[in-house]
Amino acid sequence: MTEEVKPTIFVRRASGLVREVGPFTAMSLGLCHTIGGGINRLMIEASYNNPGANVPLAFAIVAIPVILTAICYTLLAVSMPRTGGDYIYITRALNPAIGFLSSWGFWFTEVLSLGVICFYDIATWGLCLIIAGSATGNLSWLTLGSQMASDVPTMLVGGFILLIIFAGLAYFGMRSYGWIVNTLLIIPAVGSFATVGLLAVAGSPVVAKPLWDATWGAGSWDKIVALAYANQANPAFPLVPFSMDATMTAGVAAIWAYIGFTAAAYIGGEVKSPSKSMVVAMILGTIAIIVYYVGCSALVYKAYGDFIPTYCFVHKNYLTELKAIIPFPPPRYLPTFTAALAPGNVALQMFVAITAAIWLMNDIPAFFVVCSRLIFSWSFDRFFPETFAAVDARFHTPYWANTLTIIGGAIAIILCYFLELGVAGAFVAAMDTTMLYQVLVSFGCLAAAVTPYVRRDVYEKGFKIEVGGIPVLTICGIVGFGLNFYFWLVSATWLSMRDMFTQAMWMMVGAIIFVGYYVYNTKKGIDVKSIYAEVPPA
Repeated sequence: MTEEVKPTIFVRRASGLVREVGPFTAMSLGLCHTIGGGINRLMIEASYNNPGANVPLAFAIVAIPVILTAICYTLLAVSMPRTGGDYIYITRALNPAIGFLSSWGFWFTEVLSLGVICFYDIATWGLCLIIAGSATGNLSWLTLGSQMASDVPTMLVGGFILLIIFAGLAYFGMRSYGWIVNTLLIIPAVGSFATVGLLAVAGSPVVAKPLWDATWGAGSWDKIVALAYANQANPAFPLVPFSMDATMTAGVAAIWAYIGFTAAAYIGGEVKSPSKSMVVAMILGTIAIIVYYVGCSALVYKAYGDFIPTYCFVHKNYLTELKAIIPFPPPRYLPTFTAALAPGNVALQMFVAITAAIWLMNDIPAFFVVCSRLIFSWSFDRFFPETFAAVDARFHTPYWANTLTIIGGAIAIILCYFLELGVAGAFVAAMDTTMLYQVLVSFGCLAAAVTPYVRRDVYEKGFKIEVGGIPVLTICGIVGFGLNFYFWLVSATWLSMRDMFTQAMWMMVGAIIFVGYYVYNTKKGIDVKSIYAEVPPA
């Protein structure tokens, strides 16, 4: 009589993914994921959306839990270098249900952000044409640029084009995708140095004002300010005294801007030499992001002062009147203010605008990788349809997980389209996802705090750095949990009752999936507890 063969705990005995990602590509993925819409748009709009906020201070405060989280995730990624990132860390050290549900919520954040970036990057490319048209007097460029920067159907079509291009490239595997990500990092990085240089040279509104007028029209600065003060009774008028509460609330925009510094963790099973690559990717990469974010925000607000929220106020509420001042008003983006500091130098203006557009665009492949790897990791653990754990034998890419990510991104683009046509904008949609991200990193830090004690076997495989006998992983995890939990609560202040209900329903669907697969796997004779007791095979 043939002995009954017990089913494999995981979908198969090996993931099918290969370690072909080096430290630079791993870092590039994090930088590309993070630097984009947050610094180029949300940082500018934060002073308008949060009257009285000190935006550079908000970015600096949020940097504290960010670096603590980066340390936690780096140490965990070295101990458990597997695809799935914090889904793996939380399910193996804390609780399977919490791990699945928190990553389920984060996937919603990621796929919606994928659509937001595809949608709004078209406006940034439109700014490039506006700059070129203004400098050369080319009306065709101005018209097309203005259409790309503000016409919702154009942004919809352009967003789908970007999604399809990068989705198609993703099917050819991480080796070729890595080259694309690296290239899309190096070019805008040079532009960022130019941006910082222009802002540093300007230094104050006294210098910036005549340069702005020379770029966007004689007297336009004063006319914009006058238009704003003529409508001072508008509740949205942003020029009020400093408020620490407003600064902390502006931290929600900063949180969204920082999302992605842990991107390398999600390809843990595809990274070569994790003990080296993860340190470079997440600790050094995060430090670089913090320095750029805090420095850039401080420089632009030092150069322009209250003119930034003033312009945002006028652009948002009195666009028709603004067009009488600047016929083709540029969008509320960082390059609008940076390019103004180089009047007459069309090449430099175009360069800073193009590189800003690339910073937004290079988010797309990074979002795509993170979304698809989360789907893969759920499936590999048998808690999502096993089809999505399939990996192409030639390119070593989870092709069905990629396909589901395309669908999610397309839905997000359509959502942005309808939100932009309605009362709320896609900006609000992006901010609404921040709370779900904070849920994830809060539990990620908590998992880090307990790992040395509940999973000593895992802790022993990584860097055992201790202070007074207490693991650094535990110290950073506890403090990181507390600070991330605080911003979890702060980010909830952005949510309307409708948004809360939507997110609650999304999480309920996740709970149904988790419980359903728990029951299904148990009936098949699979020892579910053993799945989460083991680190998945590489």
